[in-house]
Amino acid sequence: MSRSARIQLIVFAIVLALLATPFLVPVNTYRDAIEMAASHALNRDVQIRGPLHLSLYPDIGLKLSDVSIGNLPGAPNPEMIRAGTVVVGAKLEPLLSGRLEVTELTLEKPVIRLETGKNGETNWRFAREPKSGAPADAAALNRIGFSHLNIRDGEIDYANAQTGKQAVLKNVSLSLDMPDVAMPTLALPLSFDGSLAYNGEKLNVDGRLDNFGALLNGRSTGARLSIGSNIINADFMGMIGSGGISGALKMGAHSVRSFAAWLGHPMPPGNGFGLVALEGAFASRDGVYTLSHAHLAFDSMNLNGDFTFDTNPATLTLKARGNIDRLDLNPYLAPGASDDTVTAAKAKAQNPEAPLSLGGLKTVNADVTLVVGGLVLPNLKLDQAVVKASLNNGVLKADLSDITCYGGNGKAMLTVDTSGAEPVFHHRLEVNGLKVRPFLADIMGVKRIAGTGAVRLEISSHGATEQEIVKNLDGKGEIHFADGAISGADLAAVARLVQTVLTGELPPDAAGNAAETPLRSASASFAIENGVLRSNDVQLLNPTLEIDGRGGADLASHMLDFHFAPKLHPPLDGGSKREALRGGDLGVPFFVKGLWERPRYGAELGGLTKTLVNGLQSGNLSLKSILGTQKQTDH
Repeated sequence: MSRSARIQLIVFAIVLALLATPFLVPVNTYRDAIEMAASHALNRDVQIRGPLHLSLYPDIGLKLSDVSIGNLPGAPNPEMIRAGTVVVGAKLEPLLSGRLEVTELTLEKPVIRLETGKNGETNWRFAREPKSGAPADAAALNRIGFSHLNIRDGEIDYANAQTGKQAVLKNVSLSLDMPDVAMPTLALPLSFDGSLAYNGEKLNVDGRLDNFGALLNGRSTGARLSIGSNIINADFMGMIGSGGISGALKMGAHSVRSFAAWLGHPMPPGNGFGLVALEGAFASRDGVYTLSHAHLAFDSMNLNGDFTFDTNPATLTLKARGNIDRLDLNPYLAPGASDDTVTAAKAKAQNPEAPLSLGGLKTVNADVTLVVGGLVLPNLKLDQAVVKASLNNGVLKADLSDITCYGGNGKAMLTVDTSGAEPVFHHRLEVNGLKVRPFLADIMGVKRIAGTGAVRLEISSHGATEQEIVKNLDGKGEIHFADGAISGADLAAVARLVQTVLTGELPPDAAGNAAETPLRSASASFAIENGVLRSNDVQLLNPTLEIDGRGGADLASHMLDFHFAPKLHPPLDGGSKREALRGGDLGVPFFVKGLWERPRYGAELGGLTKTLVNGLQSGNLSLKSILGTQKQTDH
């Protein structure tokens, strides 16, 4: 036989021997030795209940069935890890030297239970005193190295006895890799990628731990993590360890509502809280999540500041300090359940009598200080305000200082109590220098009064709809303004005697779109009871008349019933009263009644006799003018 043929025969025999070895070596006889060695290395009880199988190529391979690793003494579950199948691949040469260098480790259908005890101790830290009381071999784990670990279709449970929080990750399929180094150690970077499911949502993950061994021994290590899913997309870079998580976070969620529900804190049905993006410094420890120097954008709003969410109390607690460019509360109070605030605002406009949506005030407790660039409340707009608000058990108390609204400045207080069967409201507002026309248009729908002045009011109410709230209004207030006008009516013309009294008709120029009552000043104090506003000291100062008034307005039905008494005073140019009101132009008491959008005017017949007598005696009125034989015209 040639030398070449003998070499080929030897190689064939070696290959045949390698292939036959797994069937010839009684590996099950080494079960106890393997369990003992693994238990010593991990400082935990390791049990192999199923059969063992051996292979030699390309590395030594060992397939173990029904393997478990024990938990800490006194733990709720005696097993920390249990796997249906464990496949171990190891290098042959280091093994002959007494070192176990794992090239690949695969866990099939493992159940991994991670725990933090009441004393803060974690069960994944292995270098501890063994049950026997013998000294712990803290270096044992460092004699085990691996370059690749697979987890297939596993489950990871986490429980924190200090906070009572639990989390379950299912369908965990991860590939973990470490550098292949000459001296085995776990104090190496670990990169990972794969997928898992949390609360029914599949997450695709990839990332890196700078020092896997440090994390196993309860210390922090640098980390990078990326998450992609139908709920969120996030990137994190920072530190992770038994003390918590901290670092830079970028995250986007398709909906604040779906994200909150996924985290186990569902929001009540309602509008808004749609697509959100955030970026900032993130920290998490024991159920408390913090965002510092953060930027949040959602529902067409931009927030900047510091935010803390505490999930440990029965009711989620929020603390926030920062600023927001604009906040419109109307869509959130509207009926329906739309993430789009524009759609919600339209729904509110189409159904103004629907109950206000205030259920969200019971789902969170909060302590918030915000500088608001624009705040839109029902029937009121603020250009800017500093808001200090507290929300506790459904009771919202907001202190709004440094208000800028309708061209003026002031302050306000707002209380909304939803703790009972029916919402209760209390508001206080003080503003100086405001533009009266847009203010009254928003708060009452009155668009005919203009001027610049001050308003003070304090009101309270209760009810589920805006109409109920208006009908139940109680309170008091006052308003003063100057250099204004009442459009739609010339009250000086209304006060003229002849045509108003004798014909029952207003002078042609007394009412209409072109008619206007110029006012040097106006003031009134008022009280509100059951939605009806009443005042006994209305004062209107016209260039030619001073008009005192009294009466009321039903705020729900928009009905007016006011009575006015004109008083002559010298005109501003120094002329006489007679020059101001020539001939038949003598003022008499009159009323304004009906809808404030279309009021009716008429003379007070009860005051007519006294007016005529006084007019004739003073010479301001002639019989000829009463009979209407001379037409008078103002210039």
